Amino acid sequence: MSINTELDLDRPMRDVRHEAVLNIVRTASVLGQRGADLFRRFGLTEAQFNVLFSLKYKERNWSQSDLGRRLVVTRASVTSVLDKLEEKGLVERLQVPGNRRIYHVDLTAEGQKLLDKVEPLYRNDIHEVLSGFDEETCRNLIQQMEVIRTRVQALGESK
Repeated sequence: MSINTELDLDRPMRDVRHEAVLNIVRTASVLGQRGADLFRRFGLTEAQFNVLFSLKYKERNWSQSDLGRRLVVTRASVTSVLDKLEEKGLVERLQVPGNRRIYHVDLTAEGQKLLDKVEPLYRNDIHEVLSGFDEETCRNLIQQMEVIRTRVQALGESK
């Protein structure tokens, strides 16, 4: 469905670049909502799933700060999400010997077990949504999104 129809615009947009950006934003929103609905069934938020997912694929110790940089969120946000995950028994903070201010963060067995249930369902949704795209198309889409993010960051740096 076109963005003009989806937004029930009386007249079609005339600026194709603006229409492209609205499509990106709307698509991200729709995908995010679908993910949020799935995660909610397992008592998770999108942020909590992202933390669990990130921890699953780390190969070395990560501190809370390391995690925050990878998720691009504030330190307070990471602390809040980790507090909730820790209350649920899904992650644990491990004190770093010789440094009482830093904790490493790891999945617990329970966190791994939950992720093993949720991740395949999430991947199935992603594969279903992108079933009409071959690998080359996906790689081209990734490259185009990277170009857009780079240009947006450059705009921020130039001001």
